[in-house]
Amino acid sequence: MKLKELSEKLGLKLEGEGEVEIKGIASLSRAREDELSFVASAQYLEEAKKTRAGALIVKEKGWAQSKPALIAQDPYRAFIQAEKLLLPAPGFSWGIHNSAVIAENVKIAEPVWIGPYVVVEKGAQIGARTRIDAHCYIGRDVKIGEGCHLYPNVKILDRCEIGKNCIIHPGVVIGSDGFGFLLGEAGHEKIPQIGKVVIGDDVEIGALCAIDRASLDETVIGSGTKMDNLVHIAHSVRIGKNCIILAGTVIGGSSEIGDGCLISGNVTIKDHIKIGSGSKIVGTSGVLDDLAPNSVVWGMPAMPFSQAKRVYLRLRQLPELFNRLRKLEKIVKEKIENKK
Repeated sequence: MKLKELSEKLGLKLEGEGEVEIKGIASLSRAREDELSFVASAQYLEEAKKTRAGALIVKEKGWAQSKPALIAQDPYRAFIQAEKLLLPAPGFSWGIHNSAVIAENVKIAEPVWIGPYVVVEKGAQIGARTRIDAHCYIGRDVKIGEGCHLYPNVKILDRCEIGKNCIIHPGVVIGSDGFGFLLGEAGHEKIPQIGKVVIGDDVEIGALCAIDRASLDETVIGSGTKMDNLVHIAHSVRIGKNCIILAGTVIGGSSEIGDGCLISGNVTIKDHIKIGSGSKIVGTSGVLDDLAPNSVVWGMPAMPFSQAKRVYLRLRQLPELFNRLRKLEKIVKEKIENKK
């Protein structure tokens, strides 16, 4: 579309030629004359001077380097909105593939897409405008809200509930048994896992995540929470709204995560831990104790970030300290020998 039309749709001020035809979006280094790019901050001004982009989204007029521009308080966010407008609509249709297996008493709103070799068990409910791609499994009495997208090979087991507008990437398993055993010398007795998983609205779950059903009640993922790939949520965990959980994180059973928490990659959270809302956990940390709201922690075990930095710096100095200690030890030994 023309730049002036894009300006109107995004509600952004236009500077320069509005008749420029924009056919796509790209980074500053790769953009062509018919593509739109953006300048996120002043540190990219040198790159902006060299770009071939036909127009830019910028925070300040001077950043545009005399190119046509859209002025935005947050250029990156505005660029994402422009991307959504300019990307071609996905070419798909609605319906149920003839190889899908649909059990009795299933409620399916219209329109939906149920792809090849999908299995939908008895009593399941699927909302309108939901897409379920090939080889997915939907268990008995599962509820899936409107506008969801389940990528291939997603498995949602019995009685679990998914809210509206959720995105679930390939290989995710929701509702597998929690790891519960009563230990004993004669063997380990399995504890029945009879709860379920309840996922709120606008949740995105990355590829190959596993979310266990509760042992008795519910494992809960709050609305707006986003998970990266390879995250494991154990049984009876409760995660608040709008959390970010990055790849490789493991959250132990019955832990509670408040709203708006940021958990970086490869974090391990012990079972029965409570993490206050707004907390941030730096990558590779191990959380062994409860955290107050708005905590910022790092390390194994996790400790306040400022303290963890000091520990890390001292750790790096250990080789030098050991060398100094050996030298002192040698001097002391020599003095003792001389006195003898």
